[in-house]
Amino acid sequence: MPRVNIVVPAYNAEAFIAETVRSALNQTAGDLQVTVIDDGSKDATARCAALDDPRVRVISQENRGMSRSRNRGATEVDSEFIALLDADDLWHPEKLRLQLQALQQRPDHDFCYTDFHFWPGDPRPGYFDEPRNGSIDESLSGWIYPRLILDNHALPSSVIWRRSAWDRMGGFLADDQQTDDWEYLVRASTQHRFIRLGESFVLYRQHPVSLSRRLPAQHTTELMRSNLIGRFGMESPPGHAIDPVALRGFQHNSWCNFADAHCARGDLALGLKTFGRLLRTGPDRRHTLTKCAKSLVRRWIPKN
Repeated sequence: MPRVNIVVPAYNAEAFIAETVRSALNQTAGDLQVTVIDDGSKDATARCAALDDPRVRVISQENRGMSRSRNRGATEVDSEFIALLDADDLWHPEKLRLQLQALQQRPDHDFCYTDFHFWPGDPRPGYFDEPRNGSIDESLSGWIYPRLILDNHALPSSVIWRRSAWDRMGGFLADDQQTDDWEYLVRASTQHRFIRLGESFVLYRQHPVSLSRRLPAQHTTELMRSNLIGRFGMESPPGHAIDPVALRGFQHNSWCNFADAHCARGDLALGLKTFGRLLRTGPDRRHTLTKCAKSLVRRWIPKN
């Protein structure tokens, strides 16, 4: 049984998957298994992922989505720990070793995550040679539900946790791939303590997004936030409360950004309706009105 099972869901990822898997195999912590779930890819993802290495297992299935792929990968291989790695992200070689060290030092904490860098995909050879000491960010460690409900600080590719926690909680929901991982981690944060390593251990690849892409008619992030607060309350576990002022600010800014996107390049009526509601309810109506005006300018006078 490997100590760590690294779950890599992959769909049409032939351009990135080999480099990603290699970054997992290059970990200074040994005793690992990389489980790649080829989720109905139409390209050579499965072949590129294997790397002719016995520590890599590639499982091909019909397309079922990110969350179901993660669930399958976590259950296919028994292990003491589970780690996630998206098919186009890269790890620093000391990531697993220092996370396992932190979890060993704090046996009453079950999850460990790290800082990360947004990455456009350019070569970063120096990143992997930079030393790391595994310093812990105490401000985002412990019972982090009040912080995680405001902003998802825990990038999935940075997270490792004990299988005992997986067995207790069950797997990811498969309702919306935009919010499923956030839901899982918030749910976990009501039952388990987290450790955050303050140094960056993940290059989080950013892909160009077409401005012509259709915007969703529902604000799934805010719908999920309301759902989570409805389930777990403003204080979870008892004694660890969400700051109501900070919550209102995050909700307002999030809805402002949703309205802004629709007014600038989506459903104008929906955007104006959302801005109208924000102007009625506040806070910071001046900022809301200014943002609305700027989004309309972008719609009617687009940049060349």
